[in-house]
Amino acid sequence: MKLFSDEQLAVAAIWAEAEGESLRGKMMVGEVIRKRTRLKLPYLSDGTIAGTIALRYQFSALNDDPADNLRLIASLKIDDQDQAVADCIIAWRNSATTNYSKGAVLYYNPKIIKTPPSWVAKSDHVASEGSHEFYLPWELKGK
Repeated sequence: MKLFSDEQLAVAAIWAEAEGESLRGKMMVGEVIRKRTRLKLPYLSDGTIAGTIALRYQFSALNDDPADNLRLIASLKIDDQDQAVADCIIAWRNSATTNYSKGAVLYYNPKIIKTPPSWVAKSDHVASEGSHEFYLPWELKGK
C-alpha cells in the first residue's frame, strides 16, 4: 500500500515552495514537478513524483539545511481545510493542462537566493511569476 498519493506529495511540495504565491504561481511549480517527472533526467527526477520532489537540492523544503527542514515539517502538517492548501490542490490538478511556465524545469526565488544558481548561465529565462523566476536549460530546448 502506498502511504502517500502522488497528489498528496505534489500538493505538499507546492505548498512548501509557493504557499504565498498566486494560483498561477502555484500551477507553475506544479508544471515544473510534472515536467521533471516526465523527462526522468537523473539530476532532476527518477520518474516518480516522490523521486522528483525529494531529490536532494531540488526543492528547498527538502534540502539538508535545518531552516528548510522546518518548512518540511510544516508541509507534513497541512490540512485541506486551509485555503492555501485548497489552492495548491487546485493548482496541482490544473497544472496537468497548463503551460504558464513555458516548459521550465528550474526556478528560484531571487529574494531568498541572492546569487543566481550556476545553472542560470546555461538556461533561458522563460517566465516570471510572483517571487519566482523560471528557466529552461539549453540542453532541454524542444523536449
